[in-house]
Amino acid sequence: MASSWPGTTILVCAYNQAGVLGKALDAMLLLDYPNFEIVVVNDGSTDSTKELLDHKYKGKKWFNIIHLGKNSGLAAARNVGIEAAKKEFVVMMDQDCIPERRWLKDLMKGFDSEKVGMVSSFSDQGGTSTVFPKKVLEEIGGFDTKFFFFRDDSDTVFRVLDAGYGRKFVDAKFQHLHHHTKPKGLLGFVRYGIKRVKYHFNDVLLFKKHPKRTAELLDVKFGFLVNPFKDFGVATNLWHPKGTLKLRSPQGLVFIEPKTPLHIAAIILAGVTYVIAVKSARLYASIKYRKLLI
Repeated sequence: MASSWPGTTILVCAYNQAGVLGKALDAMLLLDYPNFEIVVVNDGSTDSTKELLDHKYKGKKWFNIIHLGKNSGLAAARNVGIEAAKKEFVVMMDQDCIPERRWLKDLMKGFDSEKVGMVSSFSDQGGTSTVFPKKVLEEIGGFDTKFFFFRDDSDTVFRVLDAGYGRKFVDAKFQHLHHHTKPKGLLGFVRYGIKRVKYHFNDVLLFKKHPKRTAELLDVKFGFLVNPFKDFGVATNLWHPKGTLKLRSPQGLVFIEPKTPLHIAAIILAGVTYVIAVKSARLYASIKYRKLLI
C-alpha cells in the first residue's frame, strides 16, 4: 500500500431506521482517516430518514445524500452508491453499525497487494464492514439485483474470486446494534417468519450461479440437500460457534429463551418447523430457477 491512505467511500444504504442511522453517521465523522467520503442512499424509506438526512447531513462536507423514490432493494441501492462513489475504494457499511475511530484504517490495511479484491472484518462472505476496490466492482458488474436482498453479498464475493482476486479477513472493530423491530403478536411473528423463509429463494439462485462455492457455503449433501442441521442452527442461534440454544433470528431478535424444559421444547419445535419451511421454499425456487436445492 502507498504511504498515504487511499481515498475511500463509505457507502451506507438506509431503509426505515432513522433512529440508529444518525448514530452511525455521527460516529463515521469521528474516524481517524484522512481521505474519505460518505455516500448515503435512502432506499425509499417511509419513516423520518429523508428528513434526518436533509436536515442534518445534506450539503455538508464529506456527505453525498441520494434519495430513491421507492424501495429498490439493497443490491440496487448499493449499485447506485457505487456509481456515485468518487474514491478508489468502496466500503459497504450497514446503517446500524457504529465504527470505532481506527475502524477504517484497520480495514484498509488488508489491501497489501493488488491481487486483493475484497477485505472484511465481518465475514468472508462480505456484508457490512466490507471494502472493495471500485474498479473491481465495476469489472464484475456490481451487485446482482436479482437477489434484491440476501445472498447478494455472497454472489458478489464469489464473482470477485472468480475474476482472480483474493479476499482477506481483518480485525477492524465496530458495534453492530441489530436495531430491528420485534414483530407484535402471533400474526406478526408468523409474517416475520414467512418473510425470513422467502429469503431462502435466493439460496437456489446462488447455487445455480455458483454451484461449487455455494455447496461448500451451505454444506450441500448429495448434490441438492442443504444440511438440515445448518438450517436448524439458523433459527436456534446455533449457526455460529459461540451460539447457545434460543429461538433467535440472525438479526438479533430473540423470541424464546431456554428458561424451562417447555421453552426448550418450543425452541426445538420451532426450529424443526423452520427447517421444513425453508426446504419447501427452496423446492419452490428450484422449479423457478430450474436448479434443484432443498
